[in-house]
Amino acid sequence: MTASWSVIINEFLTGSFSTVISVLKVLIPLMILIEFLQVFHVMEKLSKKLSAVTKVLGLSPPAILPLLVATVMGVTYGAGTLIEMNKKDPLPRKDFILIAVFFFICHGIIETTAIWATVGANAFVISVVRLAIAGIFTMIIARLPIFGEPKYVEVSGEEKAEEKDSDRGGA
Repeated sequence: MTASWSVIINEFLTGSFSTVISVLKVLIPLMILIEFLQVFHVMEKLSKKLSAVTKVLGLSPPAILPLLVATVMGVTYGAGTLIEMNKKDPLPRKDFILIAVFFFICHGIIETTAIWATVGANAFVISVVRLAIAGIFTMIIARLPIFGEPKYVEVSGEEKAEEKDSDRGGA
């Protein structure tokens, strides 16, 4: 039994279009919700209430905000938050590594889970398992002996030049 090219192309286009529509039904309302969360500073308020989580994960308290943003909104938003935060108040290198571990395993939990749920997956199981695995790996890595004294990540080369000038007594 063979199918003609027109049937194959028709099935490909209608199937693809149907999938895109299903994904957009989830992502468009989600992006609107994310904008509201940002406008009303919900993530910042939530991060203050979850500061105890940073202790368990081995992170410093300021690291919870980019972790939350990446977990809920995705890696792009989380990385952007991390970069902006680091410009104002640098995070220790350990926090960067631990956030990266958590990002890698568990990012964009709402949108990714919603997409999988549209094809029949159990959203609760996916979310809980991803969060648990990310938390366990982050806690294990935080306690490895590779982390000594906190080392801070440099934002730019300009700061290094300013430090040298201040060490020499110049401006």
